Amino acid sequence: MRHRGALPTGHPELDAALRTGGWPRGALALLDAPQGSGATSLALGSLAACQAAGGVVAYLDPTGSLDPATAARLGVALEWLLVVRPADAAEAVELAGWLARDGRIDAFVLDLADVPAGSSRGLDRLAGLLVRAGGVGLLLAGPRGREVAQVANVRVLLRRQAWLTVGRDLVGQRVEATVTRHRWALAGACAQLDLWFAEGRRIDPLLRAAAVPAEERVAAEEPALHVVGA
Repeated sequence: MRHRGALPTGHPELDAALRTGGWPRGALALLDAPQGSGATSLALGSLAACQAAGGVVAYLDPTGSLDPATAARLGVALEWLLVVRPADAAEAVELAGWLARDGRIDAFVLDLADVPAGSSRGLDRLAGLLVRAGGVGLLLAGPRGREVAQVANVRVLLRRQAWLTVGRDLVGQRVEATVTRHRWALAGACAQLDLWFAEGRRIDPLLRAAAVPAEERVAAEEPALHVVGA
């Protein structure tokens, strides 16, 4: 089955690595990363990019971990974000299936990162609903990402490469994103992403221009941005 277009990830480098121009419509995409390695930042950035392209987005948050202030600073228009607070993981997956089947949500985040084990029940059905309806589901599964990896038809593995600092302030992290599974394209491509913390995004263009690898920093006198190897 051919994919039906794509939604932007918010990172042109990752759009290119996916080889479909972004998250392919119909995908349940697993953002597989250790805690604190940028999966939530990437997911929120993707929702913001989808909104900017005219899409309708949602966030399913069974543990109440979504910080609206952080989401807003990362570009999400909160007034146009549907936030769903299910009672548990099972209800979260069920409601995600309802959103997928309804077809009016272009992209949603299903945040199962902090829920108890067993959250993979029903995800295979959700993946099938997305394929038929054409939406995009971004799955956050935390340390149990590998347990649900076989269910997702797109999987992106995130590994931190370095911390980004301005002076003594930690403003973000540099991660390597590897496409390890893709139903509609060749997997295996990698992209280097700079994921800024909420405060850092406000000076994002300046940070990108100043970024240098840690080994190059040794020769610089006082660069504005430091890249500290993880």
